[in-house]
Amino acid sequence: MIKLFTIFSLLISLPIQLSVVRYNYSYYGEVLHSAPGMNFAAYFNEKTLNTTLSSPEDMVVYEDLIYIIDSKTHSFYIIDSEFNLISVHNSFDLTPAYSAKLIADGITDVTTVTLNAPFGIDVKESGIYIADTSNFRIVKLNHDFEVIDVFSQIDDATFDELNFEPLKITVDVSERMYVVAKNVYEGIIELDTDGSFNRFTGVNPIRLNPFQIFSRSLMTEAQLAQLQLFLPTEYTNVSIDEKSFIYATSKPSANNAENQIQLINPKGIDVIKRNGYHPPMGDIQYMEGMNNYVITGPSTLVDIATTKDGIYTVLDQKRSRLFTYDSEGNLLYINGDEGAQSDKFTEGVSLAYLNDDLLILDRKTRTVIVYQLTDFGLAVNEAISLHNQGRFEEASLVWREVLLLNTNYEIAYNGIGKYYLREKNYAKAMEYFNAGHDLYYYSKAYKGYRNEVLKANFGYIVGGVVLVIGGLTFLKIRSTYKKGGSILYED
Repeated sequence: MIKLFTIFSLLISLPIQLSVVRYNYSYYGEVLHSAPGMNFAAYFNEKTLNTTLSSPEDMVVYEDLIYIIDSKTHSFYIIDSEFNLISVHNSFDLTPAYSAKLIADGITDVTTVTLNAPFGIDVKESGIYIADTSNFRIVKLNHDFEVIDVFSQIDDATFDELNFEPLKITVDVSERMYVVAKNVYEGIIELDTDGSFNRFTGVNPIRLNPFQIFSRSLMTEAQLAQLQLFLPTEYTNVSIDEKSFIYATSKPSANNAENQIQLINPKGIDVIKRNGYHPPMGDIQYMEGMNNYVITGPSTLVDIATTKDGIYTVLDQKRSRLFTYDSEGNLLYINGDEGAQSDKFTEGVSLAYLNDDLLILDRKTRTVIVYQLTDFGLAVNEAISLHNQGRFEEASLVWREVLLLNTNYEIAYNGIGKYYLREKNYAKAMEYFNAGHDLYYYSKAYKGYRNEVLKANFGYIVGGVVLVIGGLTFLKIRSTYKKGGSILYED
């Protein structure tokens, strides 16, 4: 009976554990029913591709071609936008320039390069970059699949006693490489175009609570040495946008459960906006500790993909969830469902946008699941796009359509409120910001409304002030006159 009661209680208190994902979070952190932003549309796997996938680890899209890297077949696969296999590559000839470089270094027995358990791939106009993990190097290919260069010597003290094992890689327009490596806690490794070490960027800071700081200040050196080592968490994935800003995800811990998503500018500073109701961190409601009936702990974010208008999606491997945010950090919609069926995924490892469609790579089932925007998702994305273009009235009309599809969608009220604010209809703006719980913009609308009321009634206010001052002055004079008259009478 106790077990049954516990299960029933958990299902009531944690609706986010239900198999059908139709929820979002309110301003107060409540789980609300929500229309889905995306739905399953298609899938492809080794059977439909007529090939062998063993442990696919990473996926990118370049010029409508899908590149998938597999750590057990030591290969990468190229698939077209119709989900047909184009080619498979696992052995690469050398370019004449790279061959000459090896000969100059006294290496004459290398004529081809093969991969060994690669875990990451990125494709740019400048070439194909592979994190050749178990060979402790990065391999750079041209688009004819010839080796341009190999980078393995990282000139930093971190790697004096630690192997360089690259796991994920992304490359900016200047051909600088940003690498997530195994057991590296100092940050994301930035390598120059020639593979030379530049710096660690986006250092994920250690965060101690006040009690930990105070207690450590009282400890001896010996006691401190016995403490559990507090290390910044490891990054799990990186991608880069056209402005060379790095989107990164990292593992959760007690120190950074709310800081798993970062947007790192060229100076190495996290500038991601967290203006939504809650920090962009995946699920905000979850149980702590061990439990046999539900998945506990914060989301485990393993990849991030960006699309138009600053919208990005993160992949929660723990609960097989997809969380999509706008550039302000508002949670737009949640999708995903765990399972072995063709429309679900169980061990998602990578995300990529193919135009407006979202691809999810499932390592366990060796499948890529394709999600398409629903009418609701299309409307939300369109409203954001129109707002970014400065077409505020059109955006407000689309936000109204969103509310017809989902009356619980508080962000839409704020979108309409911003239109009224720009139109200086402050009373109407306050009404919508109140419904959307946007305190910042409500304050701006209230300030405008207050000034408007003061301006419209300025004459009455001044007249009233003059009358009050005049009345008080008259009363004071009259009181003084009466008092003086009384004194004269007594004399």
